[in-house]
Amino acid sequence: MSAEWRTCFRRIGVCLGRLVVWSVLAAIAPPALGENPKAPEFVRRIDIVHMTHTDVGFTDHPLVCRRQQMRYLDIAIDAVLATKDNSPEGQFCWTAETTLAVDDWWQAADASRREAFLEAVATGRLEIAALAMNQTPTLNPAQWQTTLHWLPDELWEKVRPRAGVQNDVNGVPRAGAVALLDRGVDKLLMGINSTNGGPPMDRPSAFWWKMPDARRMFVWLGDHYVGGFYYFHEDTWRRGPVPESTDTRYRPARPGELFRSDEASVRAAHTRLLGRLASLEATGYRHPSLVVSVTNEWRMDNDPPFPPIADFVATWKRLDLRPELHLSTVAGALDRLQGEIGEMIPEYEGEWTDWWANGCASGPREVAASRQAKRLVAAATSPVWGPVEEQARIAADEIYRDLCLFDEHTWGASDSIGQPHAIDTWAQYNEKSRTAYQPMALAKLLLAQRARTAVYDRQEGLYVANTARLPWNGWVAMPSSCLRGDFRSLEDPATGKSVSLDFEHGYRPHARPAGEHELTLENSSETFPDHSPDQVARFWAEGLEGHSIRRYVLSEKTVEEPPPAPSVKTTLDEHGWPISSRWPGMEQPLFEAGTGDFLSVAISGFGGRWVYADIHSLTDPGERSIRRSETLKEEFAVPAGDATCRQNAHTKVYTQTLAHPRLKWLTRRMELWNGEPRARLTVRFHRTESERPEIFFVSSAVPCPGTLPQVSNGGLPFVPFEDQLPGTCREYFSIDGWARYQTPAGRWLWATRDAPLIALGDHQVLARTSAAPENPGRIFTMVFNNVWFTNFVADSHGAMEFQFDFAWQGANELQFDPAEHAETLLSEPQVVINPGVPESPIFMERLHRP
Repeated sequence: MSAEWRTCFRRIGVCLGRLVVWSVLAAIAPPALGENPKAPEFVRRIDIVHMTHTDVGFTDHPLVCRRQQMRYLDIAIDAVLATKDNSPEGQFCWTAETTLAVDDWWQAADASRREAFLEAVATGRLEIAALAMNQTPTLNPAQWQTTLHWLPDELWEKVRPRAGVQNDVNGVPRAGAVALLDRGVDKLLMGINSTNGGPPMDRPSAFWWKMPDARRMFVWLGDHYVGGFYYFHEDTWRRGPVPESTDTRYRPARPGELFRSDEASVRAAHTRLLGRLASLEATGYRHPSLVVSVTNEWRMDNDPPFPPIADFVATWKRLDLRPELHLSTVAGALDRLQGEIGEMIPEYEGEWTDWWANGCASGPREVAASRQAKRLVAAATSPVWGPVEEQARIAADEIYRDLCLFDEHTWGASDSIGQPHAIDTWAQYNEKSRTAYQPMALAKLLLAQRARTAVYDRQEGLYVANTARLPWNGWVAMPSSCLRGDFRSLEDPATGKSVSLDFEHGYRPHARPAGEHELTLENSSETFPDHSPDQVARFWAEGLEGHSIRRYVLSEKTVEEPPPAPSVKTTLDEHGWPISSRWPGMEQPLFEAGTGDFLSVAISGFGGRWVYADIHSLTDPGERSIRRSETLKEEFAVPAGDATCRQNAHTKVYTQTLAHPRLKWLTRRMELWNGEPRARLTVRFHRTESERPEIFFVSSAVPCPGTLPQVSNGGLPFVPFEDQLPGTCREYFSIDGWARYQTPAGRWLWATRDAPLIALGDHQVLARTSAAPENPGRIFTMVFNNVWFTNFVADSHGAMEFQFDFAWQGANELQFDPAEHAETLLSEPQVVINPGVPESPIFMERLHRP
């Protein structure tokens, strides 16, 4: 490419960067207006829903965003009350998009302000929407309960939210819709940002969304959440495009700068509206009403209300312009719309999968930490410890609230990709990542408190608790330094049986390595050994019943384990890596070739993120296929040596090092259970620094050709490709952590511990696939993705680990609930060592009790 062409492309990129944030203006720009637009044939009324789009970050540091949102609510309260004596058309209306902002405000407000707030709500012109935040699809069932109980119960009863709002995000799980319905909320407004995604069907439009229990949600699939402004204005008012609210060189609009209320301006806005409506009706819109949402134009996100809009509407009414124009709240507008069109709109069923979910893979460590936190808090509140005390319940709620904030859709600064090392970029992601790491730490604390409280009053022993509901089999590992003696085995007093303690190499902190033999290939610092002898003690726990605690007694007696049972038949490739394993009773193997493969998909060429967006927007399949083949660079890791194998009485372990040009190192480990059809794959790698766009996958394969798996999101199962709303994302799926394949030959369960995004059949990057793949048993787990051009993480790098579990049940065996089965596979029993010396009652009360 010549220098002239490169300069040309750079100039184009600069122009795009200035004009497009989320491609908003391109998405909502109307066709050119005629000289004398005609009155609309169908639309008789426009309802403007004015609100603040809430990003917890993006425009400002998350703490600043939340504090500004509190002030915006103050403005809305004052504006509603200040206009209460105006004519109805001149009264200000405003909808609080999230309960997060309302709860922040309520907790800080004094009695007089609370009274003013409730007075404004009582007018019907200040409305509170039901959802706490605009969420990604990575919430678990407990989080959906948290987000729908964000407000104190007594406040919820006073404000009675009647509609939910999900703006920006490209979907919402059925679990969220069911949680809304459970709270008496049966209306949902969606203001999708179509950048790198899109709405599932034409918009604006409405449909009934039918849930698995037959209840229905009335959904208004509206324009982009800022789109209402452009029904009346030709150009954006904002500059920047996303200055911080603290940047005094920018400011919010003042009266007379937006929605001017003089007659000439209102008539000009009327002319523009008629042109927009003519274009809309030409596409087939036939409803008598149209609901549009409006934000301020300072940044469009995290902006204050604009009270002068009420004067604009009042002038419209005085001039008797048509169609009618009204300021409305979201539930008020949707109530009216449902009454008009509820009998004529279509009904759809299925999961609403989200195009934007792939951005979560830009921070794989933080996602893994958040998922660990969810498992830990579930373990802490397990009935194995007894009833959950009030203080423990409060602690768990605090943890889930932070986890909801982590799963909120905003992952960082607007310039997080353009300026990945700017101090403000780091500041925003530091706060975002805090909402993963802090709940992980607090969940550990709560679990330890609950475990110690439950065990310390018991007799001396080493206690192992299974916090999951189903029986558990496997290795229980612990640092050998926790054992105060030369112990070699554990005795189960209930049965008289003993199990041996095995000691393995591991990390030895604050010790000088004896030589290179005490360092693994991961240990580049060469400071503390990570392959030092006898650092990990472990024992095999068999048949640990669900929600049970087993007591062992530590012993210095050596116990001989029986030789390994040769029941597993494993096929190896030319480098000794297992490509299939079969247990007695199985017609097909537990996994197939391709399991443990690593694949990178890079977007090659100049301006890769813009190229990604260009290909995503193509509608012609042939053109997209050509562009994909020209642009995507796919590369699998290759063996760097033969796999090693070691076995014991209970498992066989294969380990192999692979090589890939984007990784400093890569190892994979497959552990096979001798006594049951179960395997665990662990993949670790070190991603080297690069801000260029790329996607990493780890592949798994089960022998289920032609069988689509059942997965779940937020606790509600669905079958990809079959049980989805039309037009929703099929390139990748956000799942709770498991996929089950049910066939006449048995049931295969696959579980992912750390990464919730999967593609089926192939990596599917930019395929815009709609048809089910030929081989849905090939699972590509998306473990890294930095292709977004804003708002996510540009360059997560360093060591990362991902774990995957496989299990099989015969067709005639007792069927486990797949969610409970996966939870058990991924769980780790809690070990509590209780010495013979009793604990002080003061410590029990002041330290160990939650």
